[in-house]
Amino acid sequence: MINRRIIFHAPRDIRLEESPVSAPGAGEVVVKMGAALTCGTDFKAYRQGHRVLLGDYPSSFGHELAGTVVCVGRGVTAAREGDRVVVANSAPMDDCFWCANGQNHLCPNLKLHNGAYSDYDIIPAHIVRHNLHSLAASVPFEVGALAEPFACAIHAAEINAVRPGETALIIGAGPMSLLLVHALRACGARVAVLGRSKGPLEAAQSAGAEAAFDAEQGVRAWADGRGPDHVFEAVGKPEIYLQAAAIVRDGGKVCLFGGCAHGTVVAFDVHRLHYKQITLHGVFHHNPRHFKEAVRLLSEGKVKTELLVKGEVRLADIPAFFAANADQSIAKTVVRP
Repeated sequence: MINRRIIFHAPRDIRLEESPVSAPGAGEVVVKMGAALTCGTDFKAYRQGHRVLLGDYPSSFGHELAGTVVCVGRGVTAAREGDRVVVANSAPMDDCFWCANGQNHLCPNLKLHNGAYSDYDIIPAHIVRHNLHSLAASVPFEVGALAEPFACAIHAAEINAVRPGETALIIGAGPMSLLLVHALRACGARVAVLGRSKGPLEAAQSAGAEAAFDAEQGVRAWADGRGPDHVFEAVGKPEIYLQAAAIVRDGGKVCLFGGCAHGTVVAFDVHRLHYKQITLHGVFHHNPRHFKEAVRLLSEGKVKTELLVKGEVRLADIPAFFAANADQSIAKTVVRP
C-alpha cells in the first residue's frame, strides 16, 4: 500500500509525499484515516514552527484523528483489524515519575505523535496500550476526532476543580472556547464568554453559555456581584492574562488555558494575588483520563459539534488549504483521504 502523507519541512513549507506503508512493529497498529481535523495549533505551527508539537523537522503533521485499524503488530490486544478507533497523540511511557503519577503530559521525554494528515498512520505501542479508544459505529469519524482538543478543555475544567453552580467566565470565543463551554457545562457550572465578535459569541451561547459579553461591563453583575469564581483565559496574550486575574472574584481561580510564546513575562499585581488569594493555574495538553471522558461525551451526543466543524478538504489539497488560510481564524475543517 502507498501512503500519502503531509510532511512539515519548515514554517510555511508542508508537502504531500508518498511512501510505502510500513508494517507495524510489536505493540503498534496501522490506522486508516476516516477523518482528521485541522487545528489552530497546526496553523500556528505552519506559520512559525512548533518544536513542542512537531519535534525535529521534517515531521509528520496533524494530530486529531479517527479511523479504522487495518493492521496490528505482534502482541496487540487493545484493538483488532476492522475496529473503529479514536487516536490520542500522547500516552504514558511508564518509565518516569510523571507518567507513573497520571501526569504524562509533563513527562520530560514527552513526544507528541503526529500523522493524522495521512492515508495511514502507524500508532506507537504506548499510545495503543494506554490511549487508543473504540468508536461506536453510530459516531461519525469527524466527531470522534474532536476528542483530542476536547480532552484539553476537560483537563482545564478539572485542574480548576470546577463545581456545580459555580460561575465560570471564558475570555476568548474561538473553537477551543466552545469546547471549554461544553466541558464546564458538564461540570454543572454557569458559563459566560467574553469576546469581541458577534458571530462567535452567538455560537458560544448556542453551545450552552448562559451569557455572552463584548465588553467587561456586566460580567461582575452576572457573577452575583462578586466576579466569577473561575476565569479561563483562552486567547494566549499577556494582557489577557492580566485581565483574567483582575476580573476573577477575591479567592477565585484563573486557568491560563491559552499558551504564550516561550520567554513571555507577565507583570501580575502580586499584591492582589497575595492578599485576595487569587490562584493561577497553568494547564497543558491532557492524559488518558481526560481523553476517555472526551470520547464518552462526544459519543453520547453531549457536544454540539456542528458549531465547531465546518467544511471539508481532501488530503491532497492540505498544502494549498493551509497556505490560503494560515493568517485568518477559521473553524475546524474535516480532512478526508
